[in-house]
Amino acid sequence: MINQAMIFAAGLGKRMLPLTNSIPKPLVKVNDYSLLENSIEKLLKLNFNKIVVNSFHLSEQIIDTTARFGSRVEVVVEETRLETGGGLLNCLIKGKLNKEFPVILINGDIYWEDIKYSSISKLLEKWDNEKMDIIMCMKEKKFFFGYEGNGDYDLLDNGDYSQLIYSKNPDFVFTGLQIIDPKIISDEKTFFSLKEVIDKSIKKKKVYGINDNNPWFHIGTIESLEKTRRILKDG
Repeated sequence: MINQAMIFAAGLGKRMLPLTNSIPKPLVKVNDYSLLENSIEKLLKLNFNKIVVNSFHLSEQIIDTTARFGSRVEVVVEETRLETGGGLLNCLIKGKLNKEFPVILINGDIYWEDIKYSSISKLLEKWDNEKMDIIMCMKEKKFFFGYEGNGDYDLLDNGDYSQLIYSKNPDFVFTGLQIIDPKIISDEKTFFSLKEVIDKSIKKKKVYGINDNNPWFHIGTIESLEKTRRILKDG
């Protein structure tokens, strides 16, 4: 059973300056709660009581915001920026997460609504210790509100769940929600992105993805933040 989670909240949020000069991007509000609080609430609803949040930029605000959750949420302050892979490794080394068990990972600046089902629960249902290093929640880029990029990967087979593959013109975007087996994390370096780990596992054919059907919002700029707020307010 997977019962530990980590939320990445140590980024600088440079694309949302000047707003993020005074507030960490994960604490930006899209409704009554911040992006970070929305993710934490989704985990607590599923009875996750071991949630680690890393922080660096304006970390005191992250600590203050999460204090209301008590011991269920622990903030790990990084002395230097470690990126996503380094941040996860740091928590494993410090014993904040158990390397022997899979962990839910969530980017701290993402937002989605569990309209059709729980996206986290769907990942948990599909997780297979034997054949997977990683399973990622994917969204078709044409249905990802506010997303204007080129996409990330494709699914090998049609349907809602398949092996993840490279593509010259990928149809899917990584949402920022995934499950990973921490045993694949190397301690050869301290500063690195999880994308390096994902790419290695894709080559081993051990990365899978689900085609998520819930509404996802890409909040990369202040403009997209305001559009998201308007949509959610209007219902």
